[in-house]
Amino acid sequence: MFVLLPRFQQKLRITQKMAANNDFIKDITISKMQWKLKVRVVRMWEKPDRFNPGSIFSIELVLQDEKGDHIHASIGKSVLHIFNKKINELGLYLMANFIVCQNKERFNTTKHRLMLTFTQRTTVAETIDPLFPMNIFELRPYHQLINKGDVNESELFDVIGEIVNFSEVQTQKQGEITRKYMDIELEDDERNKLSATFWEEFVDQVIPHLLSSNNQPIIVVMQLIKAHKFQDSYSVRNTWNTSKLWINPTFPQSEEFKTRLNIF
Repeated sequence: MFVLLPRFQQKLRITQKMAANNDFIKDITISKMQWKLKVRVVRMWEKPDRFNPGSIFSIELVLQDEKGDHIHASIGKSVLHIFNKKINELGLYLMANFIVCQNKERFNTTKHRLMLTFTQRTTVAETIDPLFPMNIFELRPYHQLINKGDVNESELFDVIGEIVNFSEVQTQKQGEITRKYMDIELEDDERNKLSATFWEEFVDQVIPHLLSSNNQPIIVVMQLIKAHKFQDSYSVRNTWNTSKLWINPTFPQSEEFKTRLNIF
């Protein structure tokens, strides 16, 4: 007698079988295309066409495997129509068949020296795995940034902190373009402080929380941000398109941070 499994259980069983022989990001080399990955999309953003800002040039991804390693991937304009509705940020997928090449992006979103390029042969299938980790951030300790002289300004990284001070919104004009920004002071769980500059969309996102916090702590994760050196000291700031601001997130890493701050 056969018993029909609920759709969820069927999908879980099928995808577990498909994922039995997955590769790991740390093992990826340039020697072949037939890599088979089980990965979470920990960051996804659109890169505009510099000659036509209203058009999308590519979709960029940061992928993470179950061991916590990250790799950059790019979906170019010629295959956007295949993948742009198949992939969502934070989704878990089985992906296979890429072009592997040297990562020559201006900013390094991962420590991996290679990156993946999607082609018409790339396959993507959403999967389910309740045990797949949600520790999506590569958090940089403050002590690696405060008053250091050897920070790579082309590296993008993540930081977490409580907002303990902030300035008024200000503007900066470059040519015909005026951009808004505000200075933020972050504090970690050891009471170290880090200066940050929020630009444009980060300002828009955080202002409502600052105005309605009711004296409740505001915890933020700045994802894929860069260091900026000024007078032998470093601050951090968001980059256009790539960076993302998470405000009072509920991921395991942010919950652990709140616990260390005795925020319940």
